[in-house]
Amino acid sequence: MIEQSDSLASALTSRGVAGPLPRFAPLETIERTRSFLKAVIDGQTPHPLYGRYSLRDWHLCSDDILGLLTAPELIESLRQATGAERLTLWRSKIFEKYPGDGPIDWHQEYGYFDGEEVGGHRPSLYPLGQESPWNWTVWLPLTDVTETHGGVMEFVPGSHVVRYPTRMVPLTQSGLFLDPENRIDDRAELLQRARTSSLVEDLDTSAVFDEVDVERLTVDELLDVLRVHCDGVHAVVTDPFEVGETLTAPMAAGGYVMFSERTMHRSRGSSRDAQMRIAISARYTLGSTWVYPQRTTASPIDGVNLDISNHECVAVLGSDLNPMNRYR
Repeated sequence: MIEQSDSLASALTSRGVAGPLPRFAPLETIERTRSFLKAVIDGQTPHPLYGRYSLRDWHLCSDDILGLLTAPELIESLRQATGAERLTLWRSKIFEKYPGDGPIDWHQEYGYFDGEEVGGHRPSLYPLGQESPWNWTVWLPLTDVTETHGGVMEFVPGSHVVRYPTRMVPLTQSGLFLDPENRIDDRAELLQRARTSSLVEDLDTSAVFDEVDVERLTVDELLDVLRVHCDGVHAVVTDPFEVGETLTAPMAAGGYVMFSERTMHRSRGSSRDAQMRIAISARYTLGSTWVYPQRTTASPIDGVNLDISNHECVAVLGSDLNPMNRYR
């Protein structure tokens, strides 16, 4: 478990992770936000900005989520931890974990967010003259997270100063791949979620069964078709490394932890008797960073095939931010 004896700045500098910090928002806000996002997930609700199902950037569509991610208490803790005087909230993502879901394997991100986890190669962030880290994540669960029931975040302290070797493998061999078998009740749900691209996070599966006689195949056979489709995508994985000491971050709903994306991290699997875990991962970059340079081009598509024409950043700290970005 992470100890809280160090200052936030010392913890982020030495370990690459700071917190957990306690809940600052009213419990009713946490519960209302959880219910809203559970409905989005259960209904595979198309994202108003992106035109298809996506768990990205619901802070641009929900006052409750935006309020959580821009709360003065949270932003002040970020300022203390990072030492930054200008920060922009540029992305959020909902991470759900169903009972029985496996782990998300060890990985680190060096601040470009180009979609390598699903074979993408379009960087989202361009730091301008900045060599040190330019992106930090706040991970805020909307459900209690315990080591007993799983789904807890785990970190390798100090790993943010090392860039670990990676390689590309078929997506289903990636530790970031969550097999949807655990989330599907029947054929109808499988086909529906394939059409809405809500089977495999960030992967377009809308046409995966177009050339298949779906009535002649069992659910297991249809899932095999899906896996073959997924293996046509190559994803980045971290080469095996000696893990050593790790830190876990169990916390109550509404608490949060901050870390550099360069810190090696993962989430553990969830036990069969756990409740569904819903967490918000919010990403903040330096105010000088150019976000989505491709947004105003003829091909405004990011690394996971989302049309980001209507994307907006949110200024959360300081002024004189990069004028190339669109701000809410």
